[in-house]
Amino acid sequence: MIHHVVTFQLAAEDESTRRRHADEIAARLESLIDTVPGIVSIEVHFDLGLVASHWPVVLVSQFESVESLERYQMDPRHHEVIAWMNHGIVSDRTVVDYET
Repeated sequence: MIHHVVTFQLAAEDESTRRRHADEIAARLESLIDTVPGIVSIEVHFDLGLVASHWPVVLVSQFESVESLERYQMDPRHHEVIAWMNHGIVSDRTVVDYET
């Protein structure tokens, strides 16, 4: 099982816009569950907001294999979501991929 974890820093300053953008990130990423064979799960979660230095949004996804993760990352629908996020929604991201 391949785990693909991405944290997102949001670009918006005000909390209502940040929450709206976080909700839209969740909707767009979670809609990709059926894009390619081999995706086991896609979930987006929001930080509790208890610590100011925490990043607000995390994607936690699982794939059957490295190949299924690669197919997901190359899928045009995934690229559409990334392009949308790169236009003033997400200011930075971190990624960790690991196998269990």
